[in-house]
Amino acid sequence: MRSMTKRSLKARGSRLKATAFASSLQPPASSRGRLIITIDGPAGVGKSTVAKLLAQRLRLMYLDTGATYRALAFAASQRERLNPVTDAKQIAALGRRLPLRLLPLAEGGLQVLLDGEDITRQIRTEEVTEAAAQISQHPEVREAMVALQRRLANHHGVVVEGRDTGSVVFPKADHKFFLNADSDVRAKRRQRELKRLYGSRPPLKQVREQIHFRDGLDRTRRVGPLVKPAGAVAIDTTHRTAPQVVRAMLTHIRPT
Repeated sequence: MRSMTKRSLKARGSRLKATAFASSLQPPASSRGRLIITIDGPAGVGKSTVAKLLAQRLRLMYLDTGATYRALAFAASQRERLNPVTDAKQIAALGRRLPLRLLPLAEGGLQVLLDGEDITRQIRTEEVTEAAAQISQHPEVREAMVALQRRLANHHGVVVEGRDTGSVVFPKADHKFFLNADSDVRAKRRQRELKRLYGSRPPLKQVREQIHFRDGLDRTRRVGPLVKPAGAVAIDTTHRTAPQVVRAMLTHIRPT
């Protein structure tokens, strides 16, 4: 990653372009209008997988708010060399002009482009994950990112997942869900995800500790803490497959 970063810095200069960018989310071929569905919950409960499947089923756009924080964390720490703990004001300013574009993939995921460069894989490293958790503690950063996320969904119906989408980002969403699961199951799911992304499986104890650390940050932060949003339907995913969770959601979205 370091060699890629140096090449990027050399090609682009020491700073991202300082002009205002219109962050964009490319709409699907067909959309049902501005229907907003939020899915919140801690790491490892299956939010991303479920959100992608539900968005495909309803022909809506999928929006991963975590990807926006990860993209900002990558830009701040890898491109701008900002400290995720102490440089809150500079990171918030960067978030307000972040040249971010999200493109839907055929399998339901998102391609993340930063100033035209594909950073989809880079933002999933543990280093960027930790930086994203740290920058998300700053109120001014969260304010900038909530505004960005609302812009991304402004003209499209979306299924949006994260940790405060139903409580802060879209408190008046048409449908809200909160997922949870057993902590060991969550750690094993995260371990499989890392194996799929990078070809190596970190020790389960290490993954469990990282999830515990992230949970602590998410539940205790001053702005937008991880909570079950008012009016959200709670679903335990411990013993349910992603298609089973989607079917349960559809009973609330499309009651028979």
